[in-house]
Amino acid sequence: MFSESLGGQILVGVTVASIVGIGGWVLGRATAPAEPPSLEITPESVTAQVGLDTEFNATADPDVSTLTWRVAGQPVGRSHVAQCDAVAAQLMCRFLVPGTYSVSATATAANDLEVTRHSSVSVVFPDRYYTVFIQNPDRQVRSDAYRVLLRRIDWARVQQSITPLILLYDPDKGRNVFAAETVFEPEFEGVDVLQGLKLRIPRFAEPGRGLVVGPLEALGVTVTEIPYAEAILSIERGAVDGGFVTLGDPTIDLLDADLGDMRAE
Repeated sequence: MFSESLGGQILVGVTVASIVGIGGWVLGRATAPAEPPSLEITPESVTAQVGLDTEFNATADPDVSTLTWRVAGQPVGRSHVAQCDAVAAQLMCRFLVPGTYSVSATATAANDLEVTRHSSVSVVFPDRYYTVFIQNPDRQVRSDAYRVLLRRIDWARVQQSITPLILLYDPDKGRNVFAAETVFEPEFEGVDVLQGLKLRIPRFAEPGRGLVVGPLEALGVTVTEIPYAEAILSIERGAVDGGFVTLGDPTIDLLDADLGDMRAE
């Protein structure tokens, strides 16, 4: 009797303890906080040169449902500082403007939790860049011509289509500006100043060529396509009024520059 009673007590005790233990484990599993997915982005920091491709890669948990990229705080395809293509966990960018930017990847898991990681990119200026140089003895004519050229050509799209970095002189700011940052103004007036202007430009590949040659000719400009290196020689000989030339100093004031300033080493 005692043994049965004792056994029953022991059994009851063990059973109660087991139930409490199991219930606590189930409760613990049910109430444990969900965790966001793991994510790494490489490289974490990188120095890139304007006009050259830079690759980024993301490594995330298998249960990640979506992975999105942003460049300089903007979704891929909307950033003016870089032209990028994202394919799943890989991002390829060609930066168009020097500076320091953030490239980020955000991973979202099936439980809707997400995590974001960042890469710091320092975009440096190349040794050489390209600009349009106009030679005219009348300072006001040159200023007006630069102003129209800056606005009536969609330079941001031209820059996206070619590798060499393009800077253009803005007489209103008194300095060079990056083609990728210019604003296309198809209705900008004062185009008469370009009538009869003779420019030599490089042999752009499409679609860059169509974005430059057609609009220039529509503005009354005579366009001749030649290699970059021949532009300054043509200007020196008086064959043209200006054209694309190579520079190494972005601080040159094109309104006051002479051909000696423009000559690349």
